[in-house]
Amino acid sequence: MKRIRFLLIPLLVLLFVRCQPSLVETAIRQQLQDYPESRVQDIYKSFCQDNLGPGHLVPNPESAREYLREELLSYREDLDSLRYPAPQRRYYPVGDKGDYIRVDLSVVLDSLISEEALLDAFVRSANEGRTVSPQQWVAKWNEVAKVIRRDFGLIPDAEKDLERIDAAIREGQLIMHHSAEFGSAYHPHYRIVARNIFEAQLKAHLD
Repeated sequence: MKRIRFLLIPLLVLLFVRCQPSLVETAIRQQLQDYPESRVQDIYKSFCQDNLGPGHLVPNPESAREYLREELLSYREDLDSLRYPAPQRRYYPVGDKGDYIRVDLSVVLDSLISEEALLDAFVRSANEGRTVSPQQWVAKWNEVAKVIRRDFGLIPDAEKDLERIDAAIREGQLIMHHSAEFGSAYHPHYRIVARNIFEAQLKAHLD
């Protein structure tokens, strides 16, 4: 009897662990709950940003400033013309670790954070972020793709998009845009900021 109990305990523990959703699965479910029009490409982008950050260095802050100002102007015009409303969520983490935060540009338009403060946080995040090799990111994505194939096959065009992303990766293309469906539904305007920089410089102004 004792031997049976001894064998049952690790089996029950293993069963419990397997029944618990992984961080990857939980993050995907959260994205689909918050943004139901997400496609596989948008899930890819979220996890990619969590691993690679903004995705590129910013050697010229002036260019980044000019691009930010142009996007702010366009965003303001769209909001003023009532083409779509400002998002309710001002910021939200990406991926399964949440090491980077998407900060919506409405925080600047509504004077919660200055343009310079957001630009500085973005540039620092791009230039000082941790280094994840392309090989490490591809290995992580393969893990995410397995979860999508196993548990999220009902996402529209999931398998087709997975194959298209795999082909892009083979060609060395790791950075991708949001899907057309996501863009049409949510009109994303944001900058990626490392979580430690966000919490130190920006978060207090948004809570």
